[in-house]
Amino acid sequence: SQRDRLMQALSFLDDPSTVPVSFGKGQSIPPHGNVFVHSKLGVLLIAANLPAAQAGKIYEMWVIPKGGAPRPAGLFQSQGGTAMHILSGPLDVGTIGAIAVTLEPEAGSSAPTSTPIIVAAVAGP
Repeated sequence: SQRDRLMQALSFLDDPSTVPVSFGKGQSIPPHGNVFVHSKLGVLLIAANLPAAQAGKIYEMWVIPKGGAPRPAGLFQSQGGTAMHILSGPLDVGTIGAIAVTLEPEAGSSAPTSTPIIVAAVAGP
């Protein structure tokens, strides 16, 4: 399973049509990392310096369309403040305004219930 996730991540990084977006620069000790968006593969999030999730909370990634409401994009946990999360499947990169991450109840949410700790603006292809 871990090997499959790493191979999937390498597919994102190896494809020249992947759109990379950095986040967390210019802030004091923020979560930082990169989001990689691909029209056929989906979204790859690699993050570091994440705050510890409180008991009963989990990280949730969101795809935020330009001018639209956030859509849930999967739950994940961090280990030592670092995380890798993949949303697999095709998407219209040109319609994505941002990728965000919030801390949500363990079961996840249908809409964000907290202030995003990561917001990566996506310019599109």
